[in-house]
Amino acid sequence: MPATTVTVDGSPFAVEVAGPENAGVVVLLGSVKQAPAAYDAVCHRLHTATLRTIVIPPSPELAARSVIGIMDALGVRWGTLVGDRVGAELAWELAASRLDRFTGLVVVDRGHPRVPDEAGAIRNETCPPVEVATTALVSTASAAKVVRASQQYVFGDFRVVELLGRRNPGESTAQLAAEIVMRTSTW
Repeated sequence: MPATTVTVDGSPFAVEVAGPENAGVVVLLGSVKQAPAAYDAVCHRLHTATLRTIVIPPSPELAARSVIGIMDALGVRWGTLVGDRVGAELAWELAASRLDRFTGLVVVDRGHPRVPDEAGAIRNETCPPVEVATTALVSTASAAKVVRASQQYVFGDFRVVELLGRRNPGESTAQLAAEIVMRTSTW
């Protein structure tokens, strides 16, 4: 997918936008370990399901305000939010604080910021609960434990799904895409 540069508050962000025009939108916040191209197969499946995708790779400058600025610049009022690992950390906070912009949340291998992570650290003690339908995909028992403890901070439908393949987009494409499609159909 071709990259589009969107500048928010003076910082440029290379985002990949593709899929049918005038379709439901999926905003995908990527993982540090994955190049945006790693999500091409997932996005292709989402496009087949008549969804538009915006892939935003991780960046030190990327914050909640930046994601909202990117959406505004692209004319996207609301969408389903997806976060992969480090992208999931930001996705939880966005879904919790911007109920007006997100209709569903899908996260991979991360729990709510108020729940101690696998190392026992709490990322954000004041993060509000999430009030949208949420699916968390997990690839390890320790990630599943953190995610299950996150249920107390989700005031909506909450699903925990074990990834069947090894944790990489190439091997979990169909499962991740199916969970995203399910979450987009609930709004």
